[in-house]
Amino acid sequence: MMDGLDINYMLSNVTAYILAQTHNFIWCKYWIFPTEKKSNTWRQVLLFSIAFGMAYCAQFLFLIGLVEGLNCDEYLAQFLGLFVYGGVNFLMNRKVTFK
Repeated sequence: MMDGLDINYMLSNVTAYILAQTHNFIWCKYWIFPTEKKSNTWRQVLLFSIAFGMAYCAQFLFLIGLVEGLNCDEYLAQFLGLFVYGGVNFLMNRKVTFK
């Protein structure tokens, strides 16, 4: 989006993460954290959304800090932010959403 459509790095970031969440929930529910017992899908959707919000906020603040505060390259900051998001999101979903 940033390169091909010349869209601002912040809008590109928000759009990409939101679109990825539906796909991510399905993979988490049925492959990464599968459960044999019947689970409340709506409860998991709510907790998954909360985990996403927390992970995304951590990543977005990290992104802005790198780009605006440290004058880091936008592409590198996007890449490094993936690690912040991934770590927070995985831990929240493992410990809360799909425990």
